[in-house]
Order: sequence, then structure tokens, then C-alpha cells
Amino acid sequence: MAAQRVGKGKPGTRLLGLVALLLVAMTGCGPQRFDPFESPQAALVWPAPPEQPRITYLGAVTGEADMERSRSWLEGVGELLFGKEPLGVLVSPYAVAVDSRGLMFVADSAGAAIHTFDLRTRDYRQFSSLLGDQKLQRPVGLAVADTRLYVIDSVLRQVCVFRKDGGFIGVFGRERLERPAGIAYRPSDGSLYVADAARHVIQVFDREGNFLHSMGSRGVGPGQFNFPTHLCVDLSGRLYVSDTLNYRVQVFAPDGQFLRLFGRQGDRPGNFAYPCGVAVDGFGNVYVSDRQFENVQVFGPGGQILMAFGQEGNDPGEFWLPAGVFVDSRNRIYVADCYNKRVQVFSLLEDTRND
Repeated sequence: MAAQRVGKGKPGTRLLGLVALLLVAMTGCGPQRFDPFESPQAALVWPAPPEQPRITYLGAVTGEADMERSRSWLEGVGELLFGKEPLGVLVSPYAVAVDSRGLMFVADSAGAAIHTFDLRTRDYRQFSSLLGDQKLQRPVGLAVADTRLYVIDSVLRQVCVFRKDGGFIGVFGRERLERPAGIAYRPSDGSLYVADAARHVIQVFDREGNFLHSMGSRGVGPGQFNFPTHLCVDLSGRLYVSDTLNYRVQVFAPDGQFLRLFGRQGDRPGNFAYPCGVAVDGFGNVYVSDRQFENVQVFGPGGQILMAFGQEGNDPGEFWLPAGVFVDSRNRIYVADCYNKRVQVFSLLEDTRND
């Protein structure tokens, strides 16, 4: 009889009891807050011994699962009641940017979405919604500007503006852009530079999307371009352009004046086969990914070749059609390893110019 009386409780008693046990078990368990790349996951350095190492491999992100974040008790209860949501994964990461708070944004060109990884809390989200039922189609470039994220979409032929939490703000540039491929932001004056690969120019806007002026034309001379793709701006406001089918990188002063160029077509160190992503570290060293060489070459501030890292493959430190490159304020190097469906992270151990 005692067993029968226990079984005649109010509806939902067993579920509530189970939830209560979960609450007790999970009390005090919150999201972990530590850097997922604080300790290197593999003893990979460049150059190889016995030379002094200058760059080390830290790890890779392929999707939400790599954050390995501890769930809060509320999240655990939600999964119990409603089931787990599908984990976000990178399909074809093409560009990456990291803000001063450790938010890493990844433009997933084939996945048609922006992935956001909080490297402090290990939180993850993704977004793609524009106005109404419109969505991103092929995001290929990113620029972080204060509270905003600017996204280049090569199919929509426009710049899409979001808040960092994914909230949509607006679009601009469609009337001037034919095939935008890259974007960079200069904080000192709020200028946004957009590489239009099909028109072989750099279009310049203010942060509200108002057109300011164009730079360049098609050609092989200084200040001319042949399918420019990725861009970056260094701490001094200089603009670096990956002039892809001229097989070089061009550098411009903040006022737009041509300064210098480096690189040429070839297969020797310092040459390019298909230069793509470009980024600059805190020492002025320039990092250029090459989708045919499957590596990242490092140049000094004057354009002299210093070293390279990576090769073709899918192991740690290897690449398969690398695209965008980004260097954060701690001189960590993020490479969008496109066909390996991941972002690889490296760290500069010291100024590569020092012997």
C-alpha cells in the first residue's frame, strides 16, 4: 500500500523532483571564464629548431563545441526540458576579426552566417538576418568599429552593418560596389575602405555609409590594382591592400598617398602565387596568406621577407586554401583556414626583426 500511495502524487511530481535534483547538483556552476588558447595545445614553433622560435601554434576553432564552456544550471534544465540545440560549426571561414574584449567574429562564406566566439566566457552565437526575411548570402569580409560590425557580402554587393550582438542596423554601398571582397576600418577618422575586386578600386565611405571617394584604377603601376581582395589598417593608419592578381601588397598613407609595394609573382621566399589575407602586428610586421602556397609569409615593415609558416595539409599548423588573416592587440595571429573548416590561432613570441 505504501508503494501505491507514493505513485499517486500530483501530475508532474516526478518531473519536478528530477528538476529539483538538477538544481541542487548544478547550483554554483556557471560559465567558465578562461582563455581557450592560454596554453599551447601542441609544441609547434616556427622557425624549426635549432633556430630561435618566433611564432608558436596555440590551437584551432572549428565551431561551438571547441569552446567547451561549462553550462549553467538554467541551461542544463533547458536542455532537459526542450532538448539540445544543434551546435554551430564553421563551413567555409573566409575572414576573421577580434575586438579588444576578446570577441572573435568569423565570416562563413558558404555557411552564409557570422559566427561569434567570446574567447573570455566561451559563449557562442551566430547571426545572418537582415531586414525582414532577408539574410546574408556570402559574407567574405569583416571590420570591427567600436560597437559595430561591418560585413561585406559579395553576392548582395553591399556592406551590412550589425551591432556586435548580431542586431541588424542597415546596409550601404550597393549602388557603387560590383564585387566587394574586403573591408578595413580606420579608427582615427572613421573611414571604411572597401576593396571592389571587379572594379579594381578601393571605395572609401564614412562609418555611416556615406561615400567619400575612390582610390586607384586597373593597372600594374603604383596605386593601381588588379583584383584587390583583403585589406587592413595598421596602428598608424596606413592602409595595406592585397593586390591579388598583381601578386603584391601595396601600402598607402592615411591621406591616400602611395608609399610602397612589395612582392612579385614567383616561387621564391617573398614571392606570391595568390596573395589573400593581410594583417599587421604591433611591431609593424606584415602577414600575408597565400592560397596557392598554403602558408603565411611574414614581412618586415619595409617589405623585406622575414619568415613563413605553414604548408599544405590538415594537421595543426597546416593550411588548405587559407583566406583572411587578423592580428589582435596581443599579437595573436588568426588565420581563416577555409577548406579545413577552421580558424587556426598562433602567437608571436617576440619581434621577428630581433636576432
